[in-house]
Amino acid sequence: MRPIFHPSFPVANLQEAIDFYTKELGAEIGRQSSAVADVLIFGAQVTLHNDPSIAGQPVVRSRHFGATLDWNEWEAIVARFSGAPHVVEPPTISYEGEPTEQGKMMISDPSGNLVEMKAYRHPEMVLRSLAG
Repeated sequence: MRPIFHPSFPVANLQEAIDFYTKELGAEIGRQSSAVADVLIFGAQVTLHNDPSIAGQPVVRSRHFGATLDWNEWEAIVARFSGAPHVVEPPTISYEGEPTEQGKMMISDPSGNLVEMKAYRHPEMVLRSLAG
C-alpha cells in the first residue's frame, strides 16, 4: 500500500460536512459512525470528527489543507464554485507567464475548515520529481 496523507479536524455537523465533501468536492465515504467519518478525497483520507464544541472557531489562513490539481481540474473547480458562499479567497493566478505560474482559490467547509485548491501551469517546474 502507498502512504496516504491523512488530515483530521472537527466539524460542527457531521452529516452537513459529509454532504459538502461528497457533493461539492466529489469525495467518497470510507468508514462512518455517529462520531467520525473518513472521506477519501484527492488521494487523501480526511477524517471528520463530529465535535461542535470546538468546530467553527476562527481559523487562520495558514492553517488549511489543500490539493494541487491538474490545471484543467482546477479551472473546473473554479467554475463550479464561482459565486458560491464557500469561497473565502477568490481564484487568483500568480507568476503569470513564468515557469512557476500557479492558480489558487481558498474555500471553507460548513464548519469553517479551510481548503485550498491550487494548480501549477508547469508542475514539473515546481514539484520536480512529484510531478511525474
